[in-house]
Order: sequence, then C-alpha cells, then structure tokens
Amino acid sequence: MAVTAKTPIKVRRRNKSTSAWGMAWQRFRRHKVALVGGTMITLFLLAAIFSPFITPYDFSSLQLTQRFQAPGLENISGAKCVRDSVLFWECGVHPFGTDDLGRDLLTRVFHGGRVSLLVGFLSATLAILIGTVVGATAAYSGGVIDSVISRIIDIMLSLPVFPLLLILSALLIGRDLPFGQWLEAVFGSGKTVVVIITVIVIFNWMATARLVRGEILSLKQREFADAARALGGSHFRIIARHLLPNAMAVVIVQLTLMMGEAILIESGLSFLGLGITPPEVSWGNMLSKAQGFFFFPNGIYTAVFPGLFIFLSVLCFNLLGDGLRDALDPRSIRK
Repeated sequence: MAVTAKTPIKVRRRNKSTSAWGMAWQRFRRHKVALVGGTMITLFLLAAIFSPFITPYDFSSLQLTQRFQAPGLENISGAKCVRDSVLFWECGVHPFGTDDLGRDLLTRVFHGGRVSLLVGFLSATLAILIGTVVGATAAYSGGVIDSVISRIIDIMLSLPVFPLLLILSALLIGRDLPFGQWLEAVFGSGKTVVVIITVIVIFNWMATARLVRGEILSLKQREFADAARALGGSHFRIIARHLLPNAMAVVIVQLTLMMGEAILIESGLSFLGLGITPPEVSWGNMLSKAQGFFFFPNGIYTAVFPGLFIFLSVLCFNLLGDGLRDALDPRSIRK
C-alpha cells in the first residue's frame, strides 16, 4: 500500500499589531511626508536641547572684530569659544555667519529654538488640556451647562485674537503694573516666557473644546457608553475611561497643529517687541532685531536663518498633523 505524503498546511501568521494604535502606526509609517516632518521636528528638538554640547560658542559671547561674517566653513581666528571643538565644527568656524555683535548665528538659532519650541509645546499642551476638559464637560453634562459653555466658546471665537494678544501681553509684561512686578519677582528673567504661554493659552483653547464637544456628543450615544452607565459607572469614570480615549485621535491631531500655530504667535509677538525680550533669545526676536541689518554686508543672514527655522518647524508640525489625521482615521486605510 503506497503511502502518500501529506501536503503541509500553511499557517498564516497573525499580525501582532492588531490593536487600534498598532494599525494607526502602520498607516502612519506609509505616510512618508509625515515621517519626514516628525524626523525634522525631532532633530530641531535635539539641536535645541543639546546646543551647548554641539556648538563651541556661547550664545551671548561677543566678538566685535568678527561682525557680519558671511556663512562659511573656513576657520576665522580670534573667536571666543567655550570649548575648542564640538562634534561637527571647531572654534573659529561660523556655518551660519555672525550677527552685529560677532555672535555665532547657528548657536543663537539653536538656543533660540529652546524658547520657541518650549513656548509651542507648553502653550499647545495646556490649551489642549483646558479645551478637552471644557468640551467633554459641556457635551456630557448637556442642558444649561452645555448651553452656557457653548455661548462662552462662541464669544471667545468671535473676538479679534491678535490685537487682544498684543494688548494683553503688553499689559502683563509692563513693569509699571503691579501684576507685571509680581510676575518679575516670581519668575525673574523667565517672566516673558510665562506671559507668552499664558496669553496663547487664553485665546487658543476654544477650537479644541468645540472639536471635543462634538466627538463626545456622538460617543455618549453609543452602546458602550450606555453599558458603562448601566453598570453603575460614575460620570468621571465614563468620561475618563470610555469617552475621552475614543476622542483622542482628534485631540492628538489638534495638538500637533496647535504647536505650529503657537510658534507663529510667539514669533509674531517677539517680532513686534511684545514677546521674548533680550538677553533671552528666540527666533522671533532674532527676526525683529535683523530688520535694521538688511543693508549691511552679510546682514541679510541675520534674518534668513531664524526665519527659515520658523518656516520649517511650522511646516513640519502641519505635515505631522496631516499624517496623524490620516493614520488615526479608520476610514483612511490605504489598500
């Protein structure tokens, strides 16, 4: 009796990334432009955080004999450096050139990124938190509470934001007012950073609140929310454990987009002299000071590089937000 060999049964391996977040990550990896944006933002953050170890200069050290040097990789002798060489270039080399006081522009751009990115991240995060709490509370409570909060959101959204930002920041930063003096006594040189973050948060939580309110209004009618209520879950538990996690896609996308917007707002206020003030440095006040140097030899570079970093950072945040929106939307699955 002939024995026939059994054909092997092919077992299809199960994909390990079966969770919603795993599938979202797979979709995000296919979005090449968003990956580039996220990578660029990571590089900007690393450059800002580790700038003292990357550049051989101090961001505030003066070298008046080296004013308005053109960008280049040639060694210019006589530079005052914190250390002789660091990672990519040695003391005396100015890849982005120097400013009106002989300070290395690349060092100042990296250090200015600390303030600009810090303002962007903190103000966007706080605005998102406030908007999420307010929107979720309004949608879940309903009735009078929802009506009152919705009208407040409508009133805030109808206000001319940028003029009010200018007025409020001028009032808070002013040293002649008691509140401004109290801020300076508490926060010292960091007062302007706290003021900028505060005014951005005050006028930027409403869009998130409206988006989260719409999501929670839809989610609280679903079967899982009814089941949680039937099992005796508290209002806080239902919102925190069942409704908000399902609305996180909207919140995450809004967070990335708001970071770019906050960087633009900070740069605009600093450009007008109502934001970060010297001796602290940010991309916005570098642009503001560069206005008077356009007709100097190589003076244009004092505006080109901080402006370029503002443009690239905001662009990368928007690209990242677009990629996250596609990845976190189940209907955007690409074949």
